Amino acid sequence: MPAVTLLVCGEPMRGDDGVASAILQHLPLATHALLRIEHVGLLTPDHLLAAEGPVILLDAVDGPPPGEVVDMPLSALMAASEAGISPASSHGLPLRASIQIVERLGGAMPEGRFIGVAGADYRLGAPLSAAVRDAVPRCAERLNHWARVLAHGTRRAACA
Repeated sequence: MPAVTLLVCGEPMRGDDGVASAILQHLPLATHALLRIEHVGLLTPDHLLAAEGPVILLDAVDGPPPGEVVDMPLSALMAASEAGISPASSHGLPLRASIQIVERLGGAMPEGRFIGVAGADYRLGAPLSAAVRDAVPRCAERLNHWARVLAHGTRRAACA
């Protein structure tokens, strides 16, 4: 049974909002075996509360310059949100409210990471922007690293 839940957010038909799906395609197949992959589209507190084990949230990012790879602990999302950096697919419910619900009902945010690429163009039917497309391999490397670290329960990747 996979040890890490990967929540794949975003809508592939909306330009850079589809970056999570593109990143997943660049992930080595061996790493897929470590993951319980859930395509959630729009992130809700229920997704985080229902996840088993460590969680990786993969999404487009609002705030930083387009193409910037963002990698942080899930526990840092509230502070990042207050600094203007947040997952692009958390707009159904404000990120702050989602985190507060998870912390209240679950006791704390789950162990894990938020990994993504800052987007530029979210128009319906648009392709990935050049900056985001160029960042996909770098972001896939970060995802690969953290999937292995979290699956093996150590800060040092046991199998790179």
